[in-house]
Amino acid sequence: MDRIERLEAIEAIRALKARYFRLIDTKAWDDLPGLFTEDLRIVTPDGRTWLEGGPAYAQSLAYGLADAVSAHQGFTAEIDIVNSKNARAVWAMQDVIEWADRHPREGWKAILGRGHYHETYRRDGGAWRIATLKLTRISLAITWPEGDPRRGD
Repeated sequence: MDRIERLEAIEAIRALKARYFRLIDTKAWDDLPGLFTEDLRIVTPDGRTWLEGGPAYAQSLAYGLADAVSAHQGFTAEIDIVNSKNARAVWAMQDVIEWADRHPREGWKAILGRGHYHETYRRDGGAWRIATLKLTRISLAITWPEGDPRRGD
């Protein structure tokens, strides 16, 4: 890749990640799977695969966030273009999420999280797509719903 192609790839990946955040926060669930490779892997901080497949991940996000107001933000991307078909990046992140009642699996009323997305990308069908996604958190402030014993009132 020449310098211009490399810069174009970096900007395409920045736009891809911005779309990811916007589609989640605006609940555009039908558009979300197109951001991922078919064989997307969601990786836990300890390296295990938690979920596979773009459609499955989009469905998981819809399940957890359909009844929430969220604001996801990505900052200071470190994007490395490996070659014309592969790239990787680390993004500083913050998410602020509040559920009408509580998260359907975790039980949280609200969270404020900070950390990093560690991702790989693959050029697939003429577009950059997220191929692996790992979220590591450096802090997670949890608000529990009223009456929940974990609330500590």
